[in-house]
Amino acid sequence: MFDKSKFAQILKNISETYDNQRDFSKKSEINRTYLSQYMNMKLDQPPKPKILEKLANASHGIVTYEQLMNICGYMNTIYSDSVFSQKLNSLEEKSKKIEKEYLNSLLSSEKKLNLEEHKIFNDLRDIIPFYKFTNYSSEELDNELKTYFDNMDFINSKSKKRIFEAIKLFANYLSYSSKIQDEIFELKDQYNNRLRTTPKQKLIYLPIYGVISAGQPNWVEDCIEGQLPIDPDLMGLVSPEEYFFLRVNGESMNNIIRNGAFALIHKQDMVEDGEIAVVLVNGYDATLKRFTKKGDVVVLEPDSSDPSFKTQIYDKTTSIKILGKYVGKMEINK
Repeated sequence: MFDKSKFAQILKNISETYDNQRDFSKKSEINRTYLSQYMNMKLDQPPKPKILEKLANASHGIVTYEQLMNICGYMNTIYSDSVFSQKLNSLEEKSKKIEKEYLNSLLSSEKKLNLEEHKIFNDLRDIIPFYKFTNYSSEELDNELKTYFDNMDFINSKSKKRIFEAIKLFANYLSYSSKIQDEIFELKDQYNNRLRTTPKQKLIYLPIYGVISAGQPNWVEDCIEGQLPIDPDLMGLVSPEEYFFLRVNGESMNNIIRNGAFALIHKQDMVEDGEIAVVLVNGYDATLKRFTKKGDVVVLEPDSSDPSFKTQIYDKTTSIKILGKYVGKMEINK
């Protein structure tokens, strides 16, 4: 059983070894708001084992990984084949049900928006960090949205209400879907390992480096939205630290990856002709396209069902830098 009181006290003890909570968050690579929620005992479910491993490594010797695992109730977790199958089927059915209900509601809500309202909805969905959609309470998200709507004097109250309802549906869907996917990953990981007694884990959390445009290029560097869990063995990741996610925004690569999905990127500065790459154009515009280089000419090609997206061609007068190679994706089936 998760002893959240004892866990909160341990976090406070660790935090006191740092100059401030910001340094604790930076050292452990864990979001500061997330840490605060556990310190104030606002969360009833324990962190995932990978998070506990990071906390132990950043604890300055105050606590071990095994002790944290015990406090959080993981050490005695064993699943039989039948129990595992029942739990997995239940979670997968729950995930499908939520996906169907929320996507239908969201599509219905979006249909009520006019063109201007829909553009504002998409803008808000892109600029609000992913972790706020998945980790913020309803009240915290309401306050976050209010700061944006207070500056929108160019639309009336009815428009604001329609946009607000669509955004809240989108946030609720992401939150519930993310939690269930975490539960599924954790269930599989626990079943495969049966007893968690060592810090070696299958699940890792890769950073989401903001929004990348799959239409017109968009800024992505130094814009971390959150993290996504992934099984490195399943994806064949030899060095997980060399990978990250980017959330696609646009339809110019929709034959490969849909708008809103997460593109898995391997950090590298070279790709073969015809491979899909994240490319930095003129030092600040990042885009996902098929890359080809012919002499001094760089060709960036879309792969879309929409013929309005055209091939982009740049000569040596334009600065071109490859940030990474597209190797996979995580997206919700519709």
